[in-house]
Amino acid sequence: MKIVGIGDLLIPAKGIAAGFADFAAQGHTVETVDWRQDSYEELQHINLQVETEGSEAYVVPDAVLEAVRDAEILITQFCPVSRQVIDACKNLKLIGVLRGGYENVNVSYATEKGILVYHTPGRNATAVADFTVGMLISECRNIAKSHRNLKQGRWVRDYANAAVVPDLSHKTAGIIGLGQVGRKVAQRLHGFEMHILGYDPYVKQVPEYVRLVSLQEMAQQADFLTMHTRLDKDTEHMINADFLRLVKPGAYFINTARSGLVDEKALYDALVSGRIMGAALDVFDVEPPPADYPLLTLDNVTVTPHLAGGTVDAFLNSPRLLAQEMLKYLTGEMSGFIVNPQVRG
Repeated sequence: MKIVGIGDLLIPAKGIAAGFADFAAQGHTVETVDWRQDSYEELQHINLQVETEGSEAYVVPDAVLEAVRDAEILITQFCPVSRQVIDACKNLKLIGVLRGGYENVNVSYATEKGILVYHTPGRNATAVADFTVGMLISECRNIAKSHRNLKQGRWVRDYANAAVVPDLSHKTAGIIGLGQVGRKVAQRLHGFEMHILGYDPYVKQVPEYVRLVSLQEMAQQADFLTMHTRLDKDTEHMINADFLRLVKPGAYFINTARSGLVDEKALYDALVSGRIMGAALDVFDVEPPPADYPLLTLDNVTVTPHLAGGTVDAFLNSPRLLAQEMLKYLTGEMSGFIVNPQVRG
C-alpha cells in the first residue's frame, strides 16, 4: 500500500515518516509532503477556521493535492481532507488524523465513499492534563500574576482572592468530561488529596476515587471546575448563565478544551460579579484575542495562547500511536481509533 503523510510546522513530514516506519518495514511505500505555512500563527488561523467552519473552509494547495493523488492511506494532522482531496485520491482507503479532533476531515463524504477515517484520541492527553493542573494552581495561587508584577518591578502580594487563597487538599474538583484527558486530570488532582466529582453522560465506570454526579450537583459542590469534553451541538455553551448561577460561590473555572463549550459573555459577567473567584483559560472564541478582549482585561483570570497540548512528546509520539492502530487494518482487526466503523460493516 502507498502511504502519504502531510507534514506541517508541528508534526513535520520526517516525523510522520519515522512514525510509520513499521509500514515501510513490511514493504509498503511511505512518502511525505510538507504543507507549508509561513508561521505558527498562520497554521493556528487555518486550524481555527477549519474547526469552526469545517473541512471545506480551506482550499488545499495544488502542490499538496498533486503529492497525495496516489495515496491509499492518507495521513494528516491539520491539513484539511475535503471533498476535493478525497475525489483527487482515486485509490484512497484510509485517512488518519494525528490528533483527537477530526474536524479537518469531511467524514460524511469519506463514509459515503467507503473510506475509513482514523483519529488519535488521547495523543496529547498527558500534555493537556499536566497543563490543566498547572493552570489551576497558577490561578488560585496567583503565580502568573505575581510573576508579571515582579518582572515589571512591582512587589504585589494581595490579589482578588487574597482573603481566601486555598490549599488544594480536601477541596473538591469537578471534572466535566471523563475521556482520557479528564481521567488523567482526576488522577493528578487525586494525588493532591482532593475530592473528585465527575460528569460524563457517556461514562459508567470510573476509578474508585471519582464520584459521578449530575452537572447541577457538580456546579453546587465543586471548588474547581475543569472542562474536558468534546465540542458538538449538544455541548456548545453548556457552561452558560444558567449553569454559572448554580456554581458554588468562590469557585474557580479552568478551560483547556474548546472555547465553544463556554458562553464567554456569561463567564465574564460571573467573574466581574465575583460569583466565580477566578478562571484559567487556554482557549478563546477569537484567537488570537486582541488586547481589549473582555476576558483579558480582568484581574482574576490567567490566560495562555492555546498551549495546553503542545509538547514535543505529544507531537512526536502521535504518528507512532496512529500507525500502530492503522496496522491492524492489514490483518483485518478493528481499532478503537476508527471514527466511522460502519464502513467496515
